[in-house]
Amino acid sequence: MWHIIGAVAAGLVVGAALVVVLNKFWDDIAYWLNNTAAEVVGRRLGFNAKRNMQRAVVKIGRTRDILRNAATILTKRNPMDSYYTKVTYETEASVYQVDEGILEAIEEKGELVNEFRYDN
Repeated sequence: MWHIIGAVAAGLVVGAALVVVLNKFWDDIAYWLNNTAAEVVGRRLGFNAKRNMQRAVVKIGRTRDILRNAATILTKRNPMDSYYTKVTYETEASVYQVDEGILEAIEEKGELVNEFRYDN
């Protein structure tokens, strides 16, 4: 009896450690899946398989962001910059606590874009 409980407890510990490692390195894993692995899948199984794989990786990332209450924002430090700075914000409020007007605007347009002007 105790050996079964010990095996279940060990399985839970290993599973929790695996989840922590995947969560910690998800950005690197997602980058590899979307580039290296997707190219191999595209060559072997075709463009549609590659596209479906990339969509699945994006959905996993979005689900992870929802669970972490995080948002990724791309900004330019200067309006003349040719590159974006990627910033990830983690919030204290979950999605159901967001103002209804904002959620309706996102639902209508598919996204919510805030543009900032740089004044010197």
